[in-house]
Amino acid sequence: MVQPEPGSWRNPGKRSQIVTEKLELYRSKRDFSRTAEPSGSEGASPGECLYVMHKHAASHDHFDLRLEQDGVLRSWALPKGPSLEPGEKRLAVEVEDHPLEYGEFEGVIPREEYGGGTIMLWDRGRWRQFGKSTKDKLDFELQGAKLTGHWTLVRMRGKPTDRNRGDRDWLLIKRTDETGQELNPDDLSIVSGRSMEEIAREEKPKNKRAVDAHDKAVPDPSRIDRARRAELRELPSPQLATLVETAPEGEDWIHEIKYDGYRLLAWLDKGEATIITRNGKDWTRRFPELAEALATLPVQSALIDGEIASFDENGAASFRRLQESLANSRRRGHTGELVFLAFDLLYLNGYDLRNSPLLERKRTLEQLLQTLPQLTARVRYSDHVQGHGADFHEQVCQLGLEGMVSKRADARYRSGRQGSWVKVKCTAQDEFVVGGYTRPSGARSGFGSLLLGAFGKKGLDYVGRVGSGFTQRQLDQLHRTLRQLETDSCPFETEVPGSTGARWVEPNLVVDVEFTERTGSGVLRHPVFRGLREDKDPATVRAKPESPAVPPARIERGTAGSKRGKRGDQEVAGIKLSHADRILYPEQGVTKLELARYYEDIQEWILPHLASRPLVLLRCPEGWEQECFFQKHPGKNFASGVPRIAIRENDDSERDYVYVRTISDVIALVQFNVLEFHPWGSQVESIEMPDTIIFDLDPGPDVSWARIAGVAMDLRERLDGLGLASFLQATGGKGLHLIVPLKPGSTWDEVKQFSHAVSRAHAQDDPRNLTTNMAKKKRQGRIFLDYLRNGRGSTSIGRYSLRARKNAPVATPLRWDELTSRVNSNRYTISNIRRRLGALREDPWKDYEASRVAITSRMRRQVGLEKS
Repeated sequence: MVQPEPGSWRNPGKRSQIVTEKLELYRSKRDFSRTAEPSGSEGASPGECLYVMHKHAASHDHFDLRLEQDGVLRSWALPKGPSLEPGEKRLAVEVEDHPLEYGEFEGVIPREEYGGGTIMLWDRGRWRQFGKSTKDKLDFELQGAKLTGHWTLVRMRGKPTDRNRGDRDWLLIKRTDETGQELNPDDLSIVSGRSMEEIAREEKPKNKRAVDAHDKAVPDPSRIDRARRAELRELPSPQLATLVETAPEGEDWIHEIKYDGYRLLAWLDKGEATIITRNGKDWTRRFPELAEALATLPVQSALIDGEIASFDENGAASFRRLQESLANSRRRGHTGELVFLAFDLLYLNGYDLRNSPLLERKRTLEQLLQTLPQLTARVRYSDHVQGHGADFHEQVCQLGLEGMVSKRADARYRSGRQGSWVKVKCTAQDEFVVGGYTRPSGARSGFGSLLLGAFGKKGLDYVGRVGSGFTQRQLDQLHRTLRQLETDSCPFETEVPGSTGARWVEPNLVVDVEFTERTGSGVLRHPVFRGLREDKDPATVRAKPESPAVPPARIERGTAGSKRGKRGDQEVAGIKLSHADRILYPEQGVTKLELARYYEDIQEWILPHLASRPLVLLRCPEGWEQECFFQKHPGKNFASGVPRIAIRENDDSERDYVYVRTISDVIALVQFNVLEFHPWGSQVESIEMPDTIIFDLDPGPDVSWARIAGVAMDLRERLDGLGLASFLQATGGKGLHLIVPLKPGSTWDEVKQFSHAVSRAHAQDDPRNLTTNMAKKKRQGRIFLDYLRNGRGSTSIGRYSLRARKNAPVATPLRWDELTSRVNSNRYTISNIRRRLGALREDPWKDYEASRVAITSRMRRQVGLEKS
């Protein structure tokens, strides 16, 4: 939508028609005989780019941002108010357009009406477009009485299943400028000088009916196929999905993302909401904000099936973040950013819908949630795709998600595990009962490992132990709980190897564990702790004779394998790791052992790009948050078994560099706490002949991902025009690398000169977005095209290397068609990269070696280095 200039409407008839269409949804949601809100007039004169900020005390206190565009006020609900610190991001949920007259409205909307509550005209003024905007991005400047400065609205693209929703979620980002803002929640109206309480006292709701005013908007359950009028005397148990190996095909099946969270039922009755776990526990007090949000739905009664989840900065559900939110709720009394994802509707206003076809139930649920679009900050509809099961599974796994749930489109809802619902995972994961724990070793506190089991025919069967994946806080909290459950008798019926010194506990705790596979005897291989399952009854955790295969998401390990050494040390790929339980990434509890196992797992992906190249190493002896340092030259006692090569330096002296040949060499460097691998752009056999060009897109702090992606695509086209194939890599930081494979032949100076010329020409074509000047003041709001990585001795982050950053991101090669809003520079981490690699049908860089060409005279002429 393009902002019109003031007075630009020259065809009043056409304008009236456009405004009528835009206000159709606004008017359909309101009964103007009950609410004092303006209905809007097509004849209203457009203002001069009116800006309005309402303060709105509805079901949740929030602000409403409104900007005049095309004869209406385009509107966004701001659950946490406007962003005020440069770089700060706040959710903005786009709602229906409002009439221009709404810029004068202040008062009380009756509670039973849509958006019921007190509205204050908190700020008003003018706004102007700042730079070039698109349908997915709006840069603007506010000139209000209270707020002034620059902001950006960026649409948050939905997941693969959100394509039919219309992307309503945006981010409001404060841009850097010279204005400072301080938001006072007790501030006064800009027009009347009244407080919210004074406005509320002056105008009272006209009537007190709870939900009748919304009857027009709520779907009529009597029209739903096979719905029957009945009283819901007791809440049913939820329907469960059966684990299968492959996704079902055909249009008879719909497919949803399997969210990494807690399954819950929400019972709504006469304006109150009750939240029930899958085993019947009332958790309403655990989720007060969610219960309050659900209670605002305009229904007399309803039963909604869904899942509670917490989303990371990339929009992926994170079980670890969910655990942290639950822990925070106990300490601070609120549940942070938890979201209820609603995927089924079982009962509505006196009608039992469980016999109705699934697609009918989901359509009705979506319509119900659309009656209150501002709920999306807390309650969201879980969409689906129909058919294309295998393709959907591949995409889900490539995005590093947990898996998918497939359901028969015409199926009735039946409690328990039914064949009409199946789940396909991207990695092996299950729940287990804790029967004991071992003592910690080294610097670790709390405990060493949890001893896991599942109930078989005779009792609790031992299935293995898990000692990785814990944060320090989890180690401390779990240890306190375990000590309270200690018992003298072993709860396991089967043998527990290496249990000398172990402490036994009552089998009351259920934990969620991810692992690669089970051995022939049923023991877990390479388990990683994901969190507690407080919603699971230990008695329901049953032993499985074998784990279903989970192709293609499982990564096969190397032949060397891992084993435990003396005094708690570990051995991976033949390399002994000391202090293997040292935590290097505290946010996820990733230890040195897990880091080594990661590289062992992905050796076939990392070695082709890392082997036989001089390396510069980033070492973090106490983890990424503590002091880290780059090491170019190995000392006498550093990784003595790793190969070295002497390279002439600029001062004509020779210094050693390390390089790797096998995965054992990589693990030997991990033993010395290497987190990042930075290879040269040449191989040890031909040091002076670079075989790689790196174009590093390094954005300033206020540059959007969409701009970075656009520049990458444009640069790819330029390189294609030169006859050079480029391959895309997410750096795990904030930018992108375009990597060009070369046939060796040019010198370092020639390659650097060529890359500089290409970068300079590209920046000259787009000076607003790009610069080749490395000075930070020149990079503000722009992307630095860093060609300096192509000089002799310069390096770049290696493919599939971890980064010393929060959440353990991985530098990940991508296909060009993956360069979307769903995949950004730090999308893949040690937690989800295996899922991606296991789901790939082929290497994203499969043509890399075949694409090598030499820099020719024609190329040099094209970039101005040689005359024609």
